[in-house]
Amino acid sequence: MATELTQTRRLTRVMEGVLASFDYEGLLTLVVEPDEDNRALLVRALLELGFPMPLDAHNAATALYAAEEITPDLLILDAQLEGPDGTDGFELLQRVREDSTTLPEDIPVVLLAGTVNDFAVQEAKRLDVDLLLTKPVPAKRLQNRVNTLLMKRFADRVTWGK
Repeated sequence: MATELTQTRRLTRVMEGVLASFDYEGLLTLVVEPDEDNRALLVRALLELGFPMPLDAHNAATALYAAEEITPDLLILDAQLEGPDGTDGFELLQRVREDSTTLPEDIPVVLLAGTVNDFAVQEAKRLDVDLLLTKPVPAKRLQNRVNTLLMKRFADRVTWGK
């Protein structure tokens, strides 16, 4: 029985990848990552997936400024941000969630953490994080998880075909 379930899940994933495509055109992404190399890897993975050039920030203050300039459709942020005000990713997300003028309330959020412990899981649940991923995140894993999230969230952008 367990083998059948595993085989069914694999088949479903393959079918989704083969039979569905997602339109990334015009989707704006804000990537908030303090490490320049990691930020570049995240941006590259999103570009390879088909996103337009994401906006990126290295700390909470820059991210808040960027969020006021554009209205992103996806937020990817690191749990441990650095900066003069000491705001981490959880605090940034709480600010964003409390201030409806900064970002849409229902914006999909991917939170990246070096270590996922009970605190990170509880905070992610409290702040309605859609995906909590442990760093380093391989590009293919990020692409698969983001693609699945967006296909569920933006069903009108999914094309089912041959």
